[in-house]
Amino acid sequence: LQFIKGANFNNDANSATEFLANPVETPNVLFARLASVSFIHKTWGSVSVGKQWGVYYDIWGYTDAFSLFGGSATGVYAGKTDGGWKGTGRADNSIQYRNKFGGFQFGLQTQLFGETHGFGASAQYQFPFGLSIGTSYNTVETDQALRDYVINVGDDSSNFIAGIKYKKEKIYAAFNFALNDDSFVILDSDTALSFPTYGYETLLGYDPSGKWHFEGGFNMMIEKDTEPYLDGEYRLLQYILGVNYFMNPSTKIYLQSRFDDSKYIDDANAFN
Repeated sequence: LQFIKGANFNNDANSATEFLANPVETPNVLFARLASVSFIHKTWGSVSVGKQWGVYYDIWGYTDAFSLFGGSATGVYAGKTDGGWKGTGRADNSIQYRNKFGGFQFGLQTQLFGETHGFGASAQYQFPFGLSIGTSYNTVETDQALRDYVINVGDDSSNFIAGIKYKKEKIYAAFNFALNDDSFVILDSDTALSFPTYGYETLLGYDPSGKWHFEGGFNMMIEKDTEPYLDGEYRLLQYILGVNYFMNPSTKIYLQSRFDDSKYIDDANAFN
């Protein structure tokens, strides 16, 4: 079971204080990362079952390609989980169907057989000159613990993302825009808040040779509407710069920096 289920919300909490003190439960026996079984046919596509990157990642992956940081503004890892319960990240107990026709490819996903019920879909088109455009939508029934202890959480939570990327020879450039139903902020020991946000991510990469790769960009997430609890001051804003040296195609040394100018962001890994 631990292979197909990742970190989830603490549904055993008996109060808001208890929930916020330990909001996420993590499997103890094996660290659930990715484990799935796939059946692939050249014409009819593929069906995969298990814990796997959600179809949402088909587009999110455009900008989630930094060596260390990034991927913070598109609502994938909702509530400090791995996005498994929601299906946007490493989707728990998921079934996916994928296929492609020429430059067009799509993916469908369901989590009907797990503890949460969700659906996802992605579609993208790759042009022959290196440009790709795509979009994805995911929706899931929210955890009971969230509905009980977090303000403004609805019965369902959805994410929408649209992106564009260009990759040709020495240059890589990508941009993603996301609309997230639920971003979470812990205000104090008794109060947590959920609210919708807009997310923006960019990534620029340059390879002057086969040895060096330079990268930079930013992640930004802002409130969709002004949230009175936060006085309209919430923001996630992170600038990322990095350089990579490839000793060989499978081994590299890298240095990456993240400059964080966020407010009301509670992130245990928010070091620069």
